[in-house]
Amino acid sequence: MSDGIIAEARYICSNCGHEHTLSKDEIMFEAESASERGMGKECQYTAYIDYPCDNCNEDIHLKFEAWEYPNGILNDTSHEASGAKILDVSFKTYHRPPDPEEDNSRVLGAAAGGAIFGASVGGPFGALIGGIVGGLIGDSVKNGGKKNG
Repeated sequence: MSDGIIAEARYICSNCGHEHTLSKDEIMFEAESASERGMGKECQYTAYIDYPCDNCNEDIHLKFEAWEYPNGILNDTSHEASGAKILDVSFKTYHRPPDPEEDNSRVLGAAAGGAIFGASVGGPFGALIGGIVGGLIGDSVKNGGKKNG
């Protein structure tokens, strides 16, 4: 599954004709349902927007839906409005870049490298010691020499 759905939209108030724009930060999707299918999970995302028109104060209700299937692919979308007419809407899936705080690849890589080196030099005991030393070195590299405390 992607990390979420983003959308941008333009709409006009049915009462006064004033045009509005919603940025991707104003449309917040929630995963509403999911089911397994042949190529993995299908996820349905929905966003509800309830704003008064900033020109005439008439109530506006918008609903945006998006289906992701297969993983990472925007399969279908829909939208509906009450008190407004949607002029344009664009949907996209997005993926967050990896969080360096959660990225342990350097630590794991150093530990694996140390274990391989240790095994080639000293057998199973060398692999254990090499893995521990490699993990400590990798953790040090990951933290960039930062001291705790």
